[in-house]
Amino acid sequence: MRLWGPRNHGVGGGTSNIAKVVIRVDTDAGLYGLGEVDDFMGVRQAIAYMRDYFVGRDAFAANAIVSEMLYGTQAPNPADAPKGVMPGGMISIRMCSPTATPWGPVVWAASGVDIALCDLIGKALKTPAYNLLGGRFRSSAKVYLDRSSPDDVTDLGAWRAMARETVASGFTQMKFDIDFMAPECVRDVWNRSLSLQQMNRIVERLTAVRESAGPDFEICVDCHMQYNVPDVVRLLERIEPLNLLWLEDPVPITNPDSCAQVRAKTSVPICIGEMFIAEQFRLFVEHRACDILHPDVLFCGGMHELRRIADYAELNHLPVAFHGNGGALATIAAAHVGVASRNFLGLEYHFIETPWIGSYVRRDVPLFRDGQVVLTDAPGLGVELDLEVCRQHLAPGEALLA
Repeated sequence: MRLWGPRNHGVGGGTSNIAKVVIRVDTDAGLYGLGEVDDFMGVRQAIAYMRDYFVGRDAFAANAIVSEMLYGTQAPNPADAPKGVMPGGMISIRMCSPTATPWGPVVWAASGVDIALCDLIGKALKTPAYNLLGGRFRSSAKVYLDRSSPDDVTDLGAWRAMARETVASGFTQMKFDIDFMAPECVRDVWNRSLSLQQMNRIVERLTAVRESAGPDFEICVDCHMQYNVPDVVRLLERIEPLNLLWLEDPVPITNPDSCAQVRAKTSVPICIGEMFIAEQFRLFVEHRACDILHPDVLFCGGMHELRRIADYAELNHLPVAFHGNGGALATIAAAHVGVASRNFLGLEYHFIETPWIGSYVRRDVPLFRDGQVVLTDAPGLGVELDLEVCRQHLAPGEALLA
């Protein structure tokens, strides 16, 4: 079910439109689980493939289902795996993932299915999803707000006001986007460079944020994989006195060596990995290319894989923060993993200015309380669809999951 509506404050400020996709996995026992996937190219087709390929499987086999979707199996393959053309017209691929790669749309779709299966299994066992992951260390998951930038980046007062507003709202951590902090200074959008003029404006605006937020508030910045090594290093030298919690994705993330070069030349922690699966995190950790791992429950393979990445980070004595591209449902799913992970720092939320994205599912407590996602002992994810909100934001041509 694709939901559609306004986004009141997007990347770089301003208004736009955004879609969120909810999936439901039903069983012959009458139970169902809810999951979320992002509205990315290829995801709906991958969900259709999973529906045709895995119908009839044991709903408790979440790990096996995700693994088979990402990596396939060797011959003679599982006895219940379909062969040839499936009912929806797609061809069954059993020897590897449907795209012969374990990332991209296949893992994005599998992530939503795993979320739904965790919800479903928790309901069947009458236990919260965090208990499926070994139980919780804490009762709530800290949230950090992604504020990107104010609408008018040239107005220092707007930066200060955004900082004061975030502090007053009860959250203790926020993030801004380096690539949208001084776009008026960019003369060449192709060459991955940061001019001195652009750096000066970034430092000026970040300093205003730090002064307004105070010395104890955690501030992060995101480069969105945009820049070259020497310019990021030069920027980091300028912003080190601001005592940032991390700088995220400084360079293109296809090569851990360039990220390792940046990390070796700064005291600012380097955070990476919002689109990574577990194997990609292993490569970056082995190359000493990161300080903080930053997986997303929507992109890494779901809740079980998110927990596996957190455990791997813990074995390397590294913290995890969870990137959050999702709405209320994915946020709550990630929070279940966060409370069950010893080394958890915080969970990102992008949509604090857009209420409907935080309210298309409902539960016994508000989505946020004092800057945290508070979890109860409700079974599964502890959520149900708010059908009125879903009906109001149902995209054209979509059917309500009633």
